[in-house]
Amino acid sequence: MSREKVAYALSQGLKEIACVGETLEREAGTAMNVVAAQTKAIADKISSWDNVVIAYEPVWVIGTGKVVTPA
Repeated sequence: MSREKVAYALSQGLKEIACVGETLEREAGTAMNVVAAQTKAIADKISSWDNVVIAYEPVWVIGTGKVVTPA
């Protein structure tokens, strides 16, 4: 979901679930940087997190056979 869509949904009185995630950046150790940049992009467009939930969705899990661990 783009940051503009999040801002628009909030402006229309909706609550928003914003999905963030990375592809295989985790193998390079940069996953947190990617997710932080996505979250900051949303933060730059909204004035309050009151009606926003962030959902982490690792794109690399879809169809790769790799599994997510708690670590």
